[in-house]
Amino acid sequence: MLDKGHTPRWQINLTKLSPVKIFLSAAREKYVTGRGPMSRRERVVRALEFKAPDRVPHQKKDFWFLFHVPPRSWQPPADYYPYVHPGMVATRAWKWAKRPGAKWLQEDRIAIDEFGTVWKASGRTSLGETVKGPLQDGWRLLDDYRLPDMKDWGRFAQAAALSKWLQGDRYRLGVDGNSIRERFQYLRGFENAMTDMVLHPDESAHLLDMITDMTLDIVENFHKAGADGFMLVDDWGSQDRALISPRHFEQFFLPRYRRVTRRCHELGMHCGMHSCGDIKALLPLMIEAGLEFIQLDSPEMCGLDWLAQNVAGKICIFAAVDIQQVYPTNDPAMVERYVKDLILKLGDHNGGLVGWPYAEPWVIEVGVKTVRLEEKLFRKYGRYPLDLAALK
Repeated sequence: MLDKGHTPRWQINLTKLSPVKIFLSAAREKYVTGRGPMSRRERVVRALEFKAPDRVPHQKKDFWFLFHVPPRSWQPPADYYPYVHPGMVATRAWKWAKRPGAKWLQEDRIAIDEFGTVWKASGRTSLGETVKGPLQDGWRLLDDYRLPDMKDWGRFAQAAALSKWLQGDRYRLGVDGNSIRERFQYLRGFENAMTDMVLHPDESAHLLDMITDMTLDIVENFHKAGADGFMLVDDWGSQDRALISPRHFEQFFLPRYRRVTRRCHELGMHCGMHSCGDIKALLPLMIEAGLEFIQLDSPEMCGLDWLAQNVAGKICIFAAVDIQQVYPTNDPAMVERYVKDLILKLGDHNGGLVGWPYAEPWVIEVGVKTVRLEEKLFRKYGRYPLDLAALK
């Protein structure tokens, strides 16, 4: 109960705003941009579809993420730690029945996931390095192998419940932790995965179909959870080239990605992919597969000018401030120049760009001030119609 004469905080803030400023701001939205105030979901949809958002959307402000978790019935074998996202453990979205000491998530450890892949996990990041895949020792193991059941709604129920209460008007994006190519690699091991398409094409196709079927189950449940879009996670590039030839990508992966994008579109969802590395040779095929966005942590591995000339305007780019050459420098001038270049070169298509900062900046030694600066710069320069003079 408020004391008599007490003014609520929101009223205090509102009274500090000039009525003239309020009127001019509303008038600009309606008459200069040709629309009224825009919801965050609409902003992202318009950016994805090149339909004139009011500004460049930003991951932290405009998105709500949906996830899936292992069932609590799955527990790691006695000799292993569980390989699940630390956030899921910290929030008890998934619970380890063993109940070890509280600090195990901060330690380097050998862990196993519910697919049977063994990992060397780091206490500094949610990521890890594979040690051995469950199908690594031979294709004969595939006969008795079963992928986890992604039809199980219980894996998605917590994310759906949280979304219902907390998402607001954000765009809801379902993210698959590891998708078709990466899951294939984690099951077969890196060296096998690099040669299987040539040496074992039939077995490879069979396993890829199994993984794709599982991915479609994930799409169905994300749709049930209320997702507006779905993001595959498949790294396709090394530092200087794609990990596979366009010919083999077209033979083995293009039709399976098409199955996923087709189902997303039937359900009214957008579909895109996170992919690191130099993927210039594969991006045209990704667009052909029906992907509507590509998320790049290191745009410089393709090059902003190449992206601008070859794919900008054809696929929406979720772009980070480059995490190899720019973001870790913590140099305000470099970060500002890069954000301006992203907007100028990739976002001048009536949309087509989303600001997407790196998820774990502490791992690459990016400071809090730099993180805040990146967000501020997208707000400053990312309003449509773009101020081209300010961006140059």
